[in-house]
Amino acid sequence: MSETVSKYVSCPKCQQQTATNILVSANTAENPDIRKMVFDEAMFRWKCKKCGFSSRYQHPLLYNDIEHKFMIYYIPNVERQKVADQKLETEFAELSDIRKRIVPDINAVKEKIILFENGINDMAVELTKLAVSEIVSKETGHNVYAGYYTDINDEKNTISFQFFVGGEKRSYIQSTRLEVYKRFLDIVKKHFAKDEKQQGFLNIGKDWAKSALEKYKNL
Repeated sequence: MSETVSKYVSCPKCQQQTATNILVSANTAENPDIRKMVFDEAMFRWKCKKCGFSSRYQHPLLYNDIEHKFMIYYIPNVERQKVADQKLETEFAELSDIRKRIVPDINAVKEKIILFENGINDMAVELTKLAVSEIVSKETGHNVYAGYYTDINDEKNTISFQFFVGGEKRSYIQSTRLEVYKRFLDIVKKHFAKDEKQQGFLNIGKDWAKSALEKYKNL
């Protein structure tokens, strides 16, 4: 079910508090436009009714795609590796076979949607991304701030990522052979399949990839 709540938002410019309807739970089966609203970030645009000041208002959002069997819980800047919702798990036992993720930023929401819609394993992608980010860091001489999956090209046999490097967060595109992703996919299926069976929403990102890689090396 989609859910909207009313909340008072204080304008950063004039300090006027305005009652604003915020979409906190979105079901694509009920509203096909939800996907577009996420990708163009329309649901995070806010405008003061008094002075007209416009800004982005980031708020938690539960994105539910029943057709592709996944749920994404966007919690701005979340650092927790797992969020358990016992009420949700109890009331909807059928969610046990649905992939559930928590993510800290809107770009990660978009990335997960693309991956799950196309049947791509996000754990294998995160491990691949970690390996490629180390190459990018060496090539650019800068730390990698963030990275996101962009596409798989079967003809070129590549998987590509967009990274943001250095203090200026400069965009940097880097590809690697698709076999790298497939090797990590085998590792995930053999050693980390149990992670998918955990209750709650999992934070499958860079920190998870680092931890999983260390566990694999110690096997």
